[in-house]
Amino acid sequence: MVSIIVVSHNRLNFLSKCLKEVISSTDKLNKELIIWDNASGSETVNYIKQQVNKYSFIRPIYYKENIGVNAKAKSFEISKGDFIVCLDDDIIELPDKWITKMINAFETYDKLGYLALDVIQNEYTTGAKFSEESYTEKEFGNGTVLQFGPTGGWCFMIPRRIYDIVGPLRQMKNRIFFGEDEDYVIRCQLKGLESAILKGVKCFHATGPYYNKEYKEIFENKMSDFKLSDIDFHKFILIIKNILFKIKKRLIK
Repeated sequence: MVSIIVVSHNRLNFLSKCLKEVISSTDKLNKELIIWDNASGSETVNYIKQQVNKYSFIRPIYYKENIGVNAKAKSFEISKGDFIVCLDDDIIELPDKWITKMINAFETYDKLGYLALDVIQNEYTTGAKFSEESYTEKEFGNGTVLQFGPTGGWCFMIPRRIYDIVGPLRQMKNRIFFGEDEDYVIRCQLKGLESAILKGVKCFHATGPYYNKEYKEIFENKMSDFKLSDIDFHKFILIIKNILFKIKKRLIK
């Protein structure tokens, strides 16, 4: 079973496209679809209720306030699947068999802890992915190609067995947009696990000012919150660990 999580706040145009893609591309999968709504207006809530009436696998959460990406952590806590997938509501196109390909990647490489889909890039958006030079690639015999390097939280998968080892996603009180994905990747590293992007399996992540003209205020509020200072305990531990490793390496020499 796969748990698919979509978190949204007052972006109905994005959400409707996202859910259409998710539902049509996972038609034959045993799944639950958790739609976490962060205090959207009545138009969005009514749309979600319509989808609930159409599809028995949808589990809606109508939250009383906008808690931003904290909703990802809370949705993970109530999920039931053997694999957990989380998408931003601005993922408006998905490739064929994307979930099956992600599961295959975890079954192919047992040190994989966190996996994100690749993204379509154009003149208006990078899809939040770094430049190709930021990654090192490894190709496996079954056609799976993993790019090791900076990942993101736009559309990612964590197996239940990894979640049980690494633990819950990060939450931050009074914040709506912060690096919960970076924190999880660091915690995977501390457990000896790696993170990657599934090269060539591309979704369309409609992020950036151009695609958010309709939701300019919401987008700008997210970006402003993201720029706030953030002391990450796990990042600090990883830095110390790397320093100690380098010292040990020099002593051995």
